[in-house]
This record gives sequence, C-alpha cells and structure tokens, in this order.
Amino acid sequence: MNHAEKTVAIPLDLPLQAEGQVLALDTDYGVQVLIDGRRWHCQRAASCLLSPQVDDRVLVSRAGEQLWLLAVLVRAQPEQTAELHCEGKLTLSSSQSLSLRSPQFQLEAEHGDCQVTEMNYRGEKVSAWVTLSRVFGKRCESLWESLSQISHHLLRRTTHTEQVRAGQLDIKTSQLTRLHAPTTLISSESLTRVDGKQIHMG
Repeated sequence: MNHAEKTVAIPLDLPLQAEGQVLALDTDYGVQVLIDGRRWHCQRAASCLLSPQVDDRVLVSRAGEQLWLLAVLVRAQPEQTAELHCEGKLTLSSSQSLSLRSPQFQLEAEHGDCQVTEMNYRGEKVSAWVTLSRVFGKRCESLWESLSQISHHLLRRTTHTEQVRAGQLDIKTSQLTRLHAPTTLISSESLTRVDGKQIHMG
C-alpha cells in the first residue's frame, strides 16, 4: 500500500489521541506510525506489553512533546504469534488463582526456579532428557503397575534396613553374583537348591 509520507514536527493542534498504522519498528524501542498520511516517531509505552507489528492499527497519545503508543487496537495478522515484551523483569500476580490454558504449551529459559508448597500433576505421558538429575527429600512413595529400569551402572546404598517383598524373585547375572555379610541366613519352607559345576563350602 502506497502512502504519502513526510516527516514533520509535532503540531500543537495534534489531537490528544489518534489512531494510526504501524509503518516500521525502530531499534530504540520506538515505532514509526502513519497518522492521516504523516509519519510520526512514537515511543512505546511501558503499559503496551503486546509488541506491535507492521500494519497493526494502534492508539497514539501525546504527552508534552512526545508521542506515545499506548495500545495495539487491531492486529494486521491475527494468526501471527503474539508477543508480550517488556524491558526488565515481568511478574504476573493474582490474589486468588492463575490459570494458563492452551492446546500446546512451551517454556524456554536458561535458568528456572519453581517453588510450590503442594503440587498435583495429572497427565498421560511424561518424557524428560537431562544430563544430570538430583532429587533430595525425606520420604518417597511410588506406585506402578509395571516398572522397568535400564542403566550401565547402578549403585544403591542403604544405611539401615532394606526389605524386598515379592511373589517371585529372579536374579540373573552374566558373570558374578556375590553375597557378603558378617552373618548370612538363607532359609526356605519346602526346598533349598544349590546347583553348579563346582560348589565350594567354607
């Protein structure tokens, strides 16, 4: 679209508020806006968190000798990704509850810190790829219908008592099985069988 554009000084009779069309985005957080065939340099207000895009319809207001872009009225491409941006930290606060609802959710950050007193999660599937995982706590409870664990090296250390209750216990190693303790007790109610090519006792 061709527009008759020229740069002029802010006239004294400029309306207190005006609607315009975004022509360009400056690198200094400013916006070039077309108002009644004239190009104006506007500074984006801090309250305008929605980043304007080219051809958007915006609301401009004058304060002294400065034009401020207050809000985005109509987006030229509603299907385009909307971005909320501010210089500095951004905090969302609510006195009751805060809900996020979307068919797809994506979070990207270099560092994250999550502090929740109590959390409940319900879902169909969870997948995580991490280099290092550490979990610290006083008590852990888990209930699974089926559990599979595969690793190259597994070290488990219990300082007090470890108990296993199973319907059947099957332990198979490709090379060596070693049980060592100051006292070892093996008992069964019906049958105890030791089978091997060589059996050394004592």
